[in-house]
Amino acid sequence: MLIPNNFIFYKLLVILYELLSLLMVISKKNKSKYGEELMIENKWEFEHIEVIKDEKNFITTLILDHPPLMEGDSRINTMGPKLVEELYKVSDLLYDDDTRVIILRGSKNCFISGADFGQPEGVPPPERIDSWAIKKYCARETRIFKRFRDIPKPVIAALEGLIIGAGLELALNCDLRYATKGAQLGFPEVAVGMLPGNAGTYTLVRQVGIGRAMELILTGQLIPAQKALEIGMINGVYEADKFERGIYRIAKNIATTCAPIGVGIAKQMVNFGASLPMDIALELDAYGYGIVSSTDDFIEWFNSIAEGRQPKYQNK
Repeated sequence: MLIPNNFIFYKLLVILYELLSLLMVISKKNKSKYGEELMIENKWEFEHIEVIKDEKNFITTLILDHPPLMEGDSRINTMGPKLVEELYKVSDLLYDDDTRVIILRGSKNCFISGADFGQPEGVPPPERIDSWAIKKYCARETRIFKRFRDIPKPVIAALEGLIIGAGLELALNCDLRYATKGAQLGFPEVAVGMLPGNAGTYTLVRQVGIGRAMELILTGQLIPAQKALEIGMINGVYEADKFERGIYRIAKNIATTCAPIGVGIAKQMVNFGASLPMDIALELDAYGYGIVSSTDDFIEWFNSIAEGRQPKYQNK
């Protein structure tokens, strides 16, 4: 089907607006809605997220820790409503100048072993399921996960233990995914009468193709990390004793040797371009290249070559 030219032009204008807005956000220091006011209000303190700031290397690590809500639930880490809301809040804070790379990982050697709709101890279950309320909750949760895809900084998912259901959907919104050798990944929802409700049916197809995605979703099977690597779901597999160091080495390399604005716009180019007609994607790529060429960091690279030293990027 032919796409009307005026539609393509409109789409290009919308994306260019988002791109220019992105450049303003990541080049201003604590002046946007994501900046100083939110930092003062929150100070990185959460009930279910431990925040570790490595300001020297510009790396922020988020450790997710949400015990199951129901007594008798043997899972280690789950995706409950409070954790979802804290992910929403922390995603705003990650626009700070001290963060160039974000690492997401779970506590107790487990990323996230699925959604948690259980009732806390002492709270009776509802008499019936409110399907519209569930739909609204899932839609909001999906948009919150997508914030990590949208943020103009690399997000690395460090995957250990079980990465299933909502945990895998969160991981698929990250830019890079690395797992320990013993990790298990999948969408087992169909085995309990459900389906992946936080865009897993969309993000998995983009990552591994419709055939592989169909097989994993319809069978509900879990696959080991090595298989996930082979089909393109993740980027690498580590032995447990080398896992943390290996991921941190990747994060540090990006954060300390790559220009932050160039990295942020390149991330957006990849994400936008994958769903656009070729001509508009190529035009958008050229605009992105033009914007980056006007940054101080690009000039810094030229100066560093002339002076025989490593560049010192200032995110400007």
